[in-house]
Amino acid sequence: MTRKMSQKKRCFSLPVGLLLLFISVTSFAQQSPQFSIFSANSNIVNPAFSGWKSNNYVALQFRDQWSGYTTSTDGSGTLGTTWLSGSFGITSKGGLGVQFYSDKTPSGVSQQLIQFQGAYHLTKGNGLWSFGLSLGLQTKSFDGRSFRVRDPNDPLANLVSGSAVNQTQPDFGLGAVYSTDSWQVGLTADHITAPTFDFNGGTASMPLDRIFALHGSAEIPLSDYFDMVPYALVRYYSGQIVPEGGARVYYNKLIYAGAAYRNGDAAMGLVGVSVLQNKVDIGYAIDITTANALNKKPLSHEVFVRFRIPERTIRQKPAPIRTPRFRIL
Repeated sequence: MTRKMSQKKRCFSLPVGLLLLFISVTSFAQQSPQFSIFSANSNIVNPAFSGWKSNNYVALQFRDQWSGYTTSTDGSGTLGTTWLSGSFGITSKGGLGVQFYSDKTPSGVSQQLIQFQGAYHLTKGNGLWSFGLSLGLQTKSFDGRSFRVRDPNDPLANLVSGSAVNQTQPDFGLGAVYSTDSWQVGLTADHITAPTFDFNGGTASMPLDRIFALHGSAEIPLSDYFDMVPYALVRYYSGQIVPEGGARVYYNKLIYAGAAYRNGDAAMGLVGVSVLQNKVDIGYAIDITTANALNKKPLSHEVFVRFRIPERTIRQKPAPIRTPRFRIL
């Protein structure tokens, strides 16, 4: 059935989220993971999207970074991230979110997060303001049994060598989004307290740097069946400004294909489909490394599955109808 151009357009929540996983040899800093399929878990990057526009879902996402990367001196395994999240609209003005992720590397470094989010949504004119807060716990772990010591005089290396250590710190974030039916823009600040992990050694530390981001997207109708969604993100962390952007083209709101580029990292291709009457979304992304390619494998792969939860409908008991001769209900 032909979709009319006058039909009210839905603005897909397409914030671009999370930062690329990297390990610094000199500071041993491991930052938050980066995903390429941005619409899968919109509240990953901004807690203000929790329960946004009554979006209720549970999503599972997996990323294989630099697929096939191995090392002969570190431990076994790959660079991989698993992320489970949920977004729930509690009322028309409030939403809750929950997230858990596990991030591992062959060098014995791992990072886990459990986080709860809350959002307040306020309609003003033709737009919607959303404000969010995230509270959680970040855990960093070192398995010194597979950790390769590059500098024998490094106090942190000596602390973890030959044993497994971990430390948990509180983590906080804030976010705000303004959206209409066809576009949205948001600001977010993550790791506000910049938690530092010293594993109780006191002689060296691993910081989790503050992250500030500006993100946005729009939905542009191309025809009765096709829409284009361009998006952009500018992130600031560790003294760096990292822009990225791209676009996806949707067919009948069911199938999409797109491309994107993350400055100083990778070019990306994306495909996805909605099945079971839009109750399940499935997506795939492939990254082609464009920076420091000699030290990495050329491709990264990403898969996600999102289950949409229908809105709850409240049945109202019909009022009695009274007549002079009989009563209904």
